[in-house]
Amino acid sequence: MLAIWDGGIRVYAPGVVVRESEGWKHRYYTRARLEAFRQSTVNRIVYAVAQLSTRRRTPEAFGVFSGQEQRPADELIPRQELMVVREGLETDLQLARDEQSSLERELSSTTGHLARLKKALIDHGQTALLWGTEHEEAAAVPDAVQYTSEAAMAAQAYLTQWISLPDSAIRDLDDIDTAPEAYNWGNKTWRGLRALAAYAEDRAGGWSNGGFWEWCASGPLLGWPATPKKLSMTEGETVQNSVKLSRTRIFEVSDEVEPSGRITMLAHLKISEGGGPLAPRVYFHDDTGGTTRKIHVGLIGPHYLVPNKSTN
Repeated sequence: MLAIWDGGIRVYAPGVVVRESEGWKHRYYTRARLEAFRQSTVNRIVYAVAQLSTRRRTPEAFGVFSGQEQRPADELIPRQELMVVREGLETDLQLARDEQSSLERELSSTTGHLARLKKALIDHGQTALLWGTEHEEAAAVPDAVQYTSEAAMAAQAYLTQWISLPDSAIRDLDDIDTAPEAYNWGNKTWRGLRALAAYAEDRAGGWSNGGFWEWCASGPLLGWPATPKKLSMTEGETVQNSVKLSRTRIFEVSDEVEPSGRITMLAHLKISEGGGPLAPRVYFHDDTGGTTRKIHVGLIGPHYLVPNKSTN
């Protein structure tokens, strides 16, 4: 019942721990992982505790609904300001509904794919292989992370064969890691990085029907949504024609790709559309057909680092 053993560490989320508790909310770190990646694992634990300890104050605009003593008339929030707040909340709600619908479609597709894989394995007498891979092993690529910083560290630890991710690409994640959406954003970032690695691996294995967008659109198990709301393979003319905006997309890259060690990256994953300037972005360069045969990540960070016409 969510116990710990053999020198492991578990971070328990707030609330009563019962038999029916969802294990993913109470992150467990094995002794083997601690011994193999001691400092990075300690950092993950510290960030996880900091995230769970964070408390957000209610915006002052909602004080009028708190039931507190009536404010003087000259201190009441103007109706127009309340309307602006309401419109913003309605927009956020619509974005959340769109996101939920998209996730439900992806879940249905993935569930169907897994069911077909299961049937194929059983038909070929590979039931031992099927059930032997049900649970995550200590040395295996983790299924989930706690926040975006952990997603970046996990990519540096487990995906280096297919992804190049320098430390310079990991920027300004403190606010992202402590935001209310931290767990959601972290796991979407991890999913995106795993998708980039899986694409590079498939390219090395012979897949040649296009680029990352086409690969995602083909429906691979570890794919990323091939939709304008989640993936962009370039930037608009406004960004590309603006020196001020385009220079924010120049990132470090291996000198095997560019001798100068820096290159403009326009392709990016949109981790969240409704998070405002804090919403994470992952910018990358596709060299799977080049010398390194890897994806080179130039940025994992908030949207405000790569402004566009609407955010500038």
